[in-house]
Amino acid sequence: MDFKQLRYFMAVVEEGTISAAAASLPLAQPALTRQLQLLEESVGAPLLRRSRRGVTLTAAGEAFHRDVGRLLSQFEQAKCNARRVSEGQMGQLRLGVTVMHLWVPRITQLLNDFRHQYPAVTLKVVSLLSGPQIEALRHDQLDAGILFFPPEDDPGLCYHPLYEDRLVLVARAGSRLAQHPPRRLAALNGEDFIWFDRSATPTYHDRLIHAFQRAGFTPHVVQEGTDNATMLCLVAAGMGCTILPEMTMAGAPAGVVSHPLEDLDMALPLTLVWRRDASLPAVHRLIDVAESRELGL
Repeated sequence: MDFKQLRYFMAVVEEGTISAAAASLPLAQPALTRQLQLLEESVGAPLLRRSRRGVTLTAAGEAFHRDVGRLLSQFEQAKCNARRVSEGQMGQLRLGVTVMHLWVPRITQLLNDFRHQYPAVTLKVVSLLSGPQIEALRHDQLDAGILFFPPEDDPGLCYHPLYEDRLVLVARAGSRLAQHPPRRLAALNGEDFIWFDRSATPTYHDRLIHAFQRAGFTPHVVQEGTDNATMLCLVAAGMGCTILPEMTMAGAPAGVVSHPLEDLDMALPLTLVWRRDASLPAVHRLIDVAESRELGL
């Protein structure tokens, strides 16, 4: 039994006679008759009653006709789904996003635009810091990521810049630093400072430390946070001050303020990253959306 035999059977039922079905397919009538016989042998039951006036369905044929109709419909849907997946119109896209970007307007708008253009693609958004995102991409646990400072020496990854952020001093509202904001990093020497462990995102950590060293600032670390959201909460609780990307203030708790510093000019390029050998078409559709937003299309 094959799908051609099933289609021949459905054509005969629809046309009412083997001759009419042979003409509509088109197929020689003896060949069609033979295919119907082979189908009935495969099923193990007679499906059609032949007469001079045409063909009618047996009881087995009626049940078979119902089931074959559903099967062929599902087969057509399966072909359609496969085509849509191959075109990036359907499927699932695993996207990594650093925790504080989940409510940053530029990122939420990118995700909204993608959802609007490709509603049948399910976005599985995973909140991860930049370092773990890179590892997840390398091990095919993510399809794409939105992060800071992807490794420049990894030929297996591709990048598209989304926008550039800047670093700011974050302090508790009402604190001395909030009331009299310093102009330069060195003025923070001796202040209680909230930081994060290097293992969480080594490249970002090292670039910040180098920027601090160039400005003559050595952090007096009294608390560590696992991510930007935690660090903001620790600042709000009066545990100390910290340095964070300005866009994280979009999700800052009440009682936290930020100020720029003159010598803290390290740019933070937020980047869409994916594997060079990415075979999932939906990844390339996301790239298309990101590029069209940059061009204002």
